[in-house]
This record gives sequence, C-alpha cells and structure tokens, in this order.
Amino acid sequence: MVKIKPIIGIVGRLYNGDANIICIEEVRRAVTKFWGIPILILPVDKDDLSLKNLYSEEDIKDLENVLKKCDGFILPGGDTWYQLDEVVIDYAIRYDKPLLAICLGMQALSKVLSEDERIGYDNTIKNNTSINHLEPNKTYVHSVIIDEDSKLYSIIGEKEIWVNSRHSYHVPSLVDGLISARSSDGLIEGVELKDKKFILGVEWHPESNLDDKYSKKLFKAFFDKL
Repeated sequence: MVKIKPIIGIVGRLYNGDANIICIEEVRRAVTKFWGIPILILPVDKDDLSLKNLYSEEDIKDLENVLKKCDGFILPGGDTWYQLDEVVIDYAIRYDKPLLAICLGMQALSKVLSEDERIGYDNTIKNNTSINHLEPNKTYVHSVIIDEDSKLYSIIGEKEIWVNSRHSYHVPSLVDGLISARSSDGLIEGVELKDKKFILGVEWHPESNLDDKYSKKLFKAFFDKL
C-alpha cells in the first residue's frame, strides 16, 4: 500500500520589498526530503500582506478553507511577520495541527502565546549580549541549553547542542512554562505548547543544516506527529 504524503503549508514571506511573496527554498527542500508535499500559504482576498488592512471574519474563513487542506504548518524565518502568521498559529492550536516555527516564525508564535491581542504587534527587541547572533555564514554559532522537562528535549535527547544563528532581534520574555531552550547568553531559543501534539518554535535554522543530526531529529519529530 502506497503511503499518502502529508501536505505541509509553508507561510509565504515577502522578498525584494513588496514585489514578491516567496517560499523559502531551504524549507521547501526540507519538506520534500522528509516526503512531504509543500504548498505556499498566501493572503486570501488581499492586495498584499500589509498589516494596515486587517482580515475580516470572512477573510479568515476563506483562509481556513486553505488551511484545512494541510496536515501541518511551517512558519519560516524572514524580516517581518503578519496577521497571516497569527491566523495560521491560531488554527494550528485550535485544531491541534503540528506547527514548526523557525526564527521569525518562533517570534510570531511567542507573541501569540503571550496572549497579546494587538494584531501584528512585534514584541521583540534588539540583541545586545556577548554573542553575535547574526552570523549567516557559520554552520555553528553558539550553544543552546534545553529544558529537560520540555518536548524539545524529548526530541533532541541532549541538554546542550550547538546551532546556527542569524537573527538581530529576540523575544525578551515569556511565561517559563512555554520556554524550552535558551542560548548560552540567556536569549530565548525555543518555545512550545506542552499540551499539544507539536506546537514548537526554535530561533535557529534547522532547515539550513539538514546534515546535522539534531536538525534531522527535529524535522522527523514534526513529521511523525502529522
């Protein structure tokens, strides 16, 4: 019997100003590597991703008709997240659909989990620690210490691992029960909902280093929950 491949919705990101909405290629490749079918989630009935024109209830219902076709979701990194991200996060939580949030995606997930009701409000702050977290050309930049009571620890199986890093901003605070990992200089590097199958975010980029055994474990765990 041929196994049906899961459909993974990848939230689109703006590229080249407002000219294009794209799928992050490394994320698409990660999905296909683990035998998933990637689809790009785009704004519905909107001229652009702008936060100035907020979604109506009808807009959200239209978007949810697309989300129903997905078995799981990935929120990739980027420069700015939008209400589109929040709708996807809310849908994944309500229907317990696996969601992996990466870098900017983790920041959007953190904002939603903070229960701040301001749509699209970015609560991150500029990095200012002993470690340079914006090192896009390095395979490993700093270590991450993982909470042993977290889902992330059950996936990774290690208390401390080394990761890549390419972010200039970070989430300043969150309820402790939602934090699964911190960098060695104290920044939040992992968040999760323990009572869901897989609602999990990391600040690093596992899709950029699929030869790394921990990146493989993270994606495998995501696909195992579909």
